[in-house]
Amino acid sequence: MLKTIPSVVRSRIDRAAARHRYAGLQDTLNETIDDLYAAQDHDDRAALLDYAAQLIEGLAELHTAAWGGEPDADGRPVAVSLAGQAALLRQVAATERAVIGTLTWPVGQTPPDAEHAAELLAWTELAHTSAPDRRAACLRRLCVLAAEHLGERAAEVLAVLAEVEEHRATGGTVPPTRPRYVLPRVLVGAFLALLALIGLAPGLDALGRVLLLAVVMAATYGALCVYVGVRGRSQRVAR
Repeated sequence: MLKTIPSVVRSRIDRAAARHRYAGLQDTLNETIDDLYAAQDHDDRAALLDYAAQLIEGLAELHTAAWGGEPDADGRPVAVSLAGQAALLRQVAATERAVIGTLTWPVGQTPPDAEHAAELLAWTELAHTSAPDRRAACLRRLCVLAAEHLGERAAEVLAVLAEVEEHRATGGTVPPTRPRYVLPRVLVGAFLALLALIGLAPGLDALGRVLLLAVVMAATYGALCVYVGVRGRSQRVAR
């Protein structure tokens, strides 16, 4: 049993490190999506979308190590759904380039009986549409169509991009304010306050203070682990 303790500790350390890297990638991804609100040049937008796809590919590689192999709501491995998000982002980036002619996207070459014909036609429409409101409508339609074969978790990235386009259509260039997660700060503040109380509490010998400190530290660590787990599992792209 003693031989297994180092391996358990090592696996916990590795998972914590993976979650830390995952959170860093997620924060950078959110910042990249936010940059899309202000970017007007189609080449710049395409570059941001490609970079976002690269970041999501990193999340896909880390997800199992950070959060385990639990599937998403559609029963797909989350890593697979994240890879689907990255592929969709690269496709949208290609439509941005097609709008300004740096990439050729032929019109009228999708047979009506082709597999996913409606989706292919919607992609073609997006590749020849520059107005934000019309792009938003295309992206909303594509989100529904792509979900049929990629799953909702993968397709939801198109809904996020639709929200960006809808915001741009109103003339806005500043992204909506994100909710701030204050629980970690509250826990740290409570932990420091309890430390002070332990130091000042009358009637406790040294051993009692050490034991009480250990209980407080364990409770704080457990609460943080639960918070990180819930936040990490519930997070969606740029939401």
